[in-house]
Amino acid sequence: MHHTSNQMKDQVFRMSGVDTRKCMKCGKCSASCPSFNEMQYRPHQFVDMVNKGRIEELMASPSIYKCLSCFACVERCPRGVEPAVVVEAIRNLAE
Repeated sequence: MHHTSNQMKDQVFRMSGVDTRKCMKCGKCSASCPSFNEMQYRPHQFVDMVNKGRIEELMASPSIYKCLSCFACVERCPRGVEPAVVVEAIRNLAE
């Protein structure tokens, strides 16, 4: 069954409980990410792509499996956005 990008965005929000709209694109999450160099999309880009409804692109990206779930990005975020939790939700959707 094909979902619209808005439906998928809502699903990611429900699964993660993260409001990606709070992101101010400061990049602190990506700067603290140990997998940064191996990722096609960095943590701050993940959040932005979810915001824009680009979920299917993220689901197809190997980046979602590069995340170590170390939560360094979560700790660094000044706005309480949790990129690692968003990645986890995308990972679950992709399975």
